[in-house]
Amino acid sequence: MDKGDLKIERLQQYLDRQKGVVESNIKEYNQQLEKNYLYFFGWHADDLYKAYYMNQHYKAIQENLDNAETPQNIEEFLKRGISYMEDDLLQGQLVKRSTSPMSNISHSLEMECKQKLLKDFQNLNKILQSETVGERIRPQESVKREVTPAKEKKKTGPRLR
Repeated sequence: MDKGDLKIERLQQYLDRQKGVVESNIKEYNQQLEKNYLYFFGWHADDLYKAYYMNQHYKAIQENLDNAETPQNIEEFLKRGISYMEDDLLQGQLVKRSTSPMSNISHSLEMECKQKLLKDFQNLNKILQSETVGERIRPQESVKREVTPAKEKKKTGPRLR
């Protein structure tokens, strides 16, 4: 696949931007964790869990983009991802009924992450479907317009020399 394709570049930039945010959050939260675990656990444990969850899925998306041979393969992957996330969010359990309260909380956090992943899949698909400026210009260039001669105006009135 042509890695220089503008759409593929934009996909990569979007994914890199999302991964960068998540990785910086992980780094920041790990530093806070080392300083004061009790404070961190009370205020940011859920954020760190979500950051690791998103990081894992962004890596899987990146791997699929790297292994795709054509933009159509990427489009199929994104559509499968959208379909899976929609089905899981619409038909899956909203609340886990476990005896472990932490397991229940992690399920709720995963649902939040899946909502974000669904938006990311949709945004990536929009980027892939969008037209580039070059694609908009090419069809216009191929249409040739016939040049019609300008109509001559009737000369009326006195001629001044």
